[in-house]
Amino acid sequence: MDRDSLWEELKFEAGATGAHVELLGSGNRNGNILFIGDDASLYENEDLRVGAGSAGEFLIKLCDITEISPEDYYITTLSKNEMKFRELSSKTQELLKECLDMQIALIAPKIIVLLGKEVAEVILEREVKMGEERGKIFPWKGNIKILISYDAGFAMRSRVDGGKKSKAALEFWNDLKLLTNY
Repeated sequence: MDRDSLWEELKFEAGATGAHVELLGSGNRNGNILFIGDDASLYENEDLRVGAGSAGEFLIKLCDITEISPEDYYITTLSKNEMKFRELSSKTQELLKECLDMQIALIAPKIIVLLGKEVAEVILEREVKMGEERGKIFPWKGNIKILISYDAGFAMRSRVDGGKKSKAALEFWNDLKLLTNY
């Protein structure tokens, strides 16, 4: 079975979870960088369209400033819909996690950016200490590297509340700068 057929099968499987899956994600499915968040505002369609003032717009603007091209990345979420992952039943969470594992295998990124502590804990299946692990790249499964960073919405709100010198916003941007090697 070719990749496009597997992708269509994945869409069907994700839709069958009962989570009202709207989109699997947005961007280049062949990109080296995979962003995983838990915020429905990270994308509105498969072509990186985002809402004005959204976490997705903030993330994409910072990628542009950092000279990370849209061809280099794909953005997805844990729940694939408006709900937060933690709001879903454990059975639905398990099914969506399986779909995400398949999505990761199909994209085959060089690095995955985990946006936020909750996302990192779901993917890594362990407790994450943001103060110690954020901003560090480490090996994961199958030669894929992991970078834990802030949730894009949190970093955006931090910048709005604290100004351009907000610590969280600056650290988030510095984390993104680490991706220029991928």
